[in-house]
Amino acid sequence: MTGSGNGVVDTPAGRVEAEARSVNHRFLKTSVHVGGLLAALEPAIEEKVRARCERGHVTVSVRFTRSSQAAAAAFQIDDDVAKDAAKRLLRLAKDCGLPAGSVTLKDLLAVPGVLVAEGQDGAPPDLEAAATRAVDAALDALVAARRREGLHLAGTCRELLARVAAVRTKLMARAPDLPKAYRDRLAARIATLLEGSGVAPDPAHLAREVAGFAERCDVAEELARLDAHLHHLDDLFARGGAVGRKLDFLVQELHRETNTLGSKSPDAEMTALVVELKADVERLREQVQNFE
Repeated sequence: MTGSGNGVVDTPAGRVEAEARSVNHRFLKTSVHVGGLLAALEPAIEEKVRARCERGHVTVSVRFTRSSQAAAAAFQIDDDVAKDAAKRLLRLAKDCGLPAGSVTLKDLLAVPGVLVAEGQDGAPPDLEAAATRAVDAALDALVAARRREGLHLAGTCRELLARVAAVRTKLMARAPDLPKAYRDRLAARIATLLEGSGVAPDPAHLAREVAGFAERCDVAEELARLDAHLHHLDDLFARGGAVGRKLDFLVQELHRETNTLGSKSPDAEMTALVVELKADVERLREQVQNFE
């Protein structure tokens, strides 16, 4: 399922921002983007995603931005190293015949050891706790967005289920008439072929042929299973929760029964109904791919 969520936590050292996004995927795939001082949190964030989501490609990004005061305090200048480096750079410039003023403050700050970063061996206090709260907030918002999308999709799928059920009802009404219609057509054809020959149709042979036809086009079992699957799907949509994989399986079963109905369809009217059924089942199959 698709969705997004954000979480922001401010600390004295700076701001932590987390973003969680998801797109449709058959299974659960996680991508976590953190770096620098927060790199150690990557496994914990992946576990949080797995605890909240069962399907989808979920991407979580965490960014820490130091406050201006903290950023300024994080760097110190070593005056002794700076003065010595300035003398050496000026002497080198003079020896190379470079014009006066060719050595700038930018050149001086680029000399290793002049600019010293303080606290490189650890993160600011409570940074990991702040990042965890930001990630939790982002995942909460993501789950809420996915839930809203799921409710909307469930309504769409229930409309499709109602349409499938309506076509099934029409098929149920049509199926019992097929053997009689076939018998009438077959009797008429035989009568036409034997007209004027003095030979009477064999009722027993006609009955056997009609019985064989009735067996070949009997769709009672398929329609019964179709009805059971429709009720099960409706129950899953009413239940809610992580039902995506069960929906996948049941819609595959619907598709299988629909194909069997198509192969047994003996006339144009029933074929038209099965085509309508297949179209709605295919739409349903596309929609259930989006569920958790």
